[in-house]
Amino acid sequence: MNANPVRFGFSFGILMLAAGRAQAPAPAEFEVASVKLTQQGRTVEGSSHSTVGNTDQGSFSATNATLQMLLVWAYDVKDYQISGPDWLNSEDARYDITAKSPAGVPSRQMPAMLQSLLVERFKLALHRETRTLPIYELVIAKSGPKIHEVASDGHSNSTRMGEGRLTATHVTMTDLAVQLSRHLGRAVIDQTGLKGAFDFTLDYAADDADTSRPSIFTALQEQLGLRLEATKGPVEVLVVDRAERIPTEN
Repeated sequence: MNANPVRFGFSFGILMLAAGRAQAPAPAEFEVASVKLTQQGRTVEGSSHSTVGNTDQGSFSATNATLQMLLVWAYDVKDYQISGPDWLNSEDARYDITAKSPAGVPSRQMPAMLQSLLVERFKLALHRETRTLPIYELVIAKSGPKIHEVASDGHSNSTRMGEGRLTATHVTMTDLAVQLSRHLGRAVIDQTGLKGAFDFTLDYAADDADTSRPSIFTALQEQLGLRLEATKGPVEVLVVDRAERIPTEN
């Protein structure tokens, strides 16, 4: 007489547990957000300052940012990995965004929340695909490498690149390839076979007008004993199928 209620309760508990596991997590969304065309623009000197990123715990801010900048941050891709209409990176389509996430939501979910915001306000639709694109392979020059591995003493790695100088501390060749890809606007793949970490400084021409220093291609070979070979290879691309230039009102 008592067996059936016990079996019923046990089965009901399993069903409730299974139902709980089957529930999909709630989509990541900002609690409040303001999106509008920027009022920043360029200064009288012709410069343009833009920022994208977390401001403090639970807050996101973008100033004078193009939609392409927002996509780079939201989807963790490089500029060369984005394909879409020209206005994605236009001076005439820049935005200011301030947003607040719900209490207790970790900052690592900010990119996903920005993705949801772009879909909602810009009617963004996109997909990923792999394309064969021009890339560079980082290889050892015929003269051999001119850098030496440093001891692993627990120091964190760091790179600083700008104004014609790259300063590297405890970086791998993969780290160097990432920095070069950002500078060159093209994927760079490490094919050196060099393991471990390295310290070095690379001086190169900051732009075409700088004739006092070598190009970054020549500098790599002369100063580090490395070389960039132009080739083609598979690159994952974020393809924007649709996006509205004027975002939905707040």
